[in-house]
Amino acid sequence: MKVVDIMKPCNKGQDSTTGIYGESFVHSLKIENLSFKGPNINVINDNGKKIGEIDKELLIYLINSADKVIIIDILDKFEEAVVAIDCQGKIFYANKAYSKILGVPIGKIIGKQMGKVEPGAEIINVLKTRKSVVRNKQYIKSLKKYVSVRIYPIQHNKELKAVVSIFTDSTEIVKLNEEIKRVNEVAKDFKEQAEAQNELSKLKIIGKSPVFVKAISQALVVAKTEASVLIRGENGVGKELIAKIIQSNSKRKDRSMITVNCAAVPENLIESELFGYEEGSFTGAKHGGKMGKFQLANGGTLFLDEVGDMPIAMQSKLLRVLQEGEIEKIGRQKSIPVDVRLITATNQPLEKMVQEKKFRQDLYYRLNIVEIQVPPLREREEDIGLLADYYLQKYNKKYEKDISFSEEVLSFLHSYSWPGNVRELQNCIEYSVIMCLEKCLNISHLPPHMKESLSEARRKKEKVEYDYGTLKEAVEAFEKKIIIEAISASQNNKSKAMRLLGVSRRTFYRKLQEYGIK
Repeated sequence: MKVVDIMKPCNKGQDSTTGIYGESFVHSLKIENLSFKGPNINVINDNGKKIGEIDKELLIYLINSADKVIIIDILDKFEEAVVAIDCQGKIFYANKAYSKILGVPIGKIIGKQMGKVEPGAEIINVLKTRKSVVRNKQYIKSLKKYVSVRIYPIQHNKELKAVVSIFTDSTEIVKLNEEIKRVNEVAKDFKEQAEAQNELSKLKIIGKSPVFVKAISQALVVAKTEASVLIRGENGVGKELIAKIIQSNSKRKDRSMITVNCAAVPENLIESELFGYEEGSFTGAKHGGKMGKFQLANGGTLFLDEVGDMPIAMQSKLLRVLQEGEIEKIGRQKSIPVDVRLITATNQPLEKMVQEKKFRQDLYYRLNIVEIQVPPLREREEDIGLLADYYLQKYNKKYEKDISFSEEVLSFLHSYSWPGNVRELQNCIEYSVIMCLEKCLNISHLPPHMKESLSEARRKKEKVEYDYGTLKEAVEAFEKKIIIEAISASQNNKSKAMRLLGVSRRTFYRKLQEYGIK
């Protein structure tokens, strides 16, 4: 470390040809040679011209620390930032790279307590623990920078002499990595969306709304795994469609997918439906017995729709199959191993059913490894028009017609809540095409329940307008109401009511007379 590195700027008008050379190394100076008077020592160049000053006490401190500086001065050639403190936490060495990161001249760093220059610095902890620290990514709050840091205690004959911190400003690298990560995530999302759109095109599925494409993307991601999938959504949203997408993009795509609607199978038959039975196991059993759906789906996929409607007793047996990987046919003593990928679907609030003891919690977690939420049609606004056009063309062709939508019908289709989702839309368009004997489909051709829904909406709108009347009437009614409330809150004290309302006495009494308030 040279004197010029730690000197202070020169005070104007104080030129001198005596002092210490700026290019001198601090550790080469001797205290006995510092015979200059005053708190500061002049720093001169080769021409003997004063170029700055150095604090005398600071210089003495650094000369006394020369044994440490000689060791650490080698690091001055490093591109990395280096700072060193003594056993009292005072900075006796800092290179230019450290000064640059802090944005503070070296002269204002040397001799200062580390805790004041860099509050909360890790080097202070190393001073206490005497244990080295290496961190590839650390955020220094006081500097608002990321650094990679290596901190080492310097010892001689088991005595701590100093602590050195060597670090590199990695803020730009961290930011670059974060940006790369963000770009990769965007690219991944874009790739997944593109794959989802390709899948939709391949299967001739209508839809481009983000929420629907997201569900397709999730299905394609989980298809590559063997994880159990729980598909959730209202009736008619296309849960079975999602199951087919998962199956057709999985390792089991060449094997069959067997579907069972748990709500459609009577409670006393659900076990035989899923696991099968042996010949003679009960009255009415088929000759030769029957294979259950698990056996039929062996090596492939089993889709249990409406799993929330499965009887609680059957849930226990299903859980055992998932845990053991084998089934027990009715009337058979020996278990049969099965290899089945299970996909389930429901429109039931399973979490609430678990709390009410209507659905087993352990089965819920077993089925719900990955959950895919299929959005209702009302949340897929971009898709309503596309689906309506698709079904219009389909039924125009089927019934040999050439009908188009009126603007009023299109507006209604987008505003309707679609409780029956896509199935209801399909039913609506087919009914309307059949009933329409004109070239343009209008409101009168819609199914009765939809026309009633529209009429009800109009009645509510008319009722709202009737209740409020004109804007003037509504304002007057509101004004009268708040005046009465102000008088009541003031316990009939008119002066206090005026202050609450912020009106003059004249305005207040005029309003009382206008609204007939006594």
